[in-house]
Amino acid sequence: MSKKKRVTLRDVAREAGVSPTAVSFAYNAPHQLSQITRERILETADELGYQPHPVARTLATGRTNTIGLVMPTGLDWILHDPLFSLILGEIGSVCDEEKMRILIVPAVGEVSPGMLATIAADGFVLFSIHRDHPLGKVVERTNRPLVMINGDENIRAPMFNVDDFNGAYLACQHLLDKGHRRIAVGTIGPREDGVIIPTYERRMMGYEAAVRDAGLPPSTLRPVFIRGLLSKGTESFEKIWTLEPRPTAVLCVSDVRALSILNGARKAGVSVPTDLAVAGFDNLPDSAVSTPPLTTLKQDLPGRVHLALRTLFDLIRDEGGDDYPVAPYIAPMELEVREST
Repeated sequence: MSKKKRVTLRDVAREAGVSPTAVSFAYNAPHQLSQITRERILETADELGYQPHPVARTLATGRTNTIGLVMPTGLDWILHDPLFSLILGEIGSVCDEEKMRILIVPAVGEVSPGMLATIAADGFVLFSIHRDHPLGKVVERTNRPLVMINGDENIRAPMFNVDDFNGAYLACQHLLDKGHRRIAVGTIGPREDGVIIPTYERRMMGYEAAVRDAGLPPSTLRPVFIRGLLSKGTESFEKIWTLEPRPTAVLCVSDVRALSILNGARKAGVSVPTDLAVAGFDNLPDSAVSTPPLTTLKQDLPGRVHLALRTLFDLIRDEGGDDYPVAPYIAPMELEVREST
């Protein structure tokens, strides 16, 4: 059986009685043609079954209709983290409206200065890139637009963060007001490359400030490195529960870690909050329906992500000029007190 010949741009031009350049203009620069000519070309292309080659269109327009979402971690974490799923969903909804595609770029291991230059994208969203991350040293060398979500203030780019410091301060102050003086902190462990995730660094600073302002010693807080996986509930809880002296409460830098500890406590028969109070951060949907419902920090995640993407698209269209926000956009946090504390 013979293979069907692919319809080319020249086939459309010959059938429509125009030049190949006119066919290219019909797709990539319609203002160069009269409406009648463009409609004739498109109708002919449709009848022949012609589809413009995506690479050729990119070369002609200088646009890929794609944004790169750069993450400082591997695909395993990206695909398992519930918060990232929410963020990706919000990014996807804006991209759908703009008819843009998303290219997920895990930035792990060695990152070369030319990394971004090899990615076919019109602009980039950088997620949780810290000043010490290798990518942080090269992002400003790209000549393409970029914005940062949960980024670092030392990198010059439009940045859209939550108020990690004050949110953490509120959560810690809440537990101190409840009389807790032995508080574990479920946090992220050091990465193999030594990079610190800025979000968690700021949250730890907020907890410490609340303790300091209450006139209590730093030893009030006991950092414990636990995995951000719901499946690690028993392991996470045991790390907290076996501390000496045993804590009466635990602050977690993410809801995933807090929900994991709640699951482990329930399996161990430990009552929350009678034996152990638990507070999270992020207000994931599961936090409102956990057993017991989780005290956490909530934010306007859709509003923040949408603002970041709208800023990126304005920059891609060159509508932002030099007026993009150099100072970070900081979304306020609100403490949602539930039964876990």
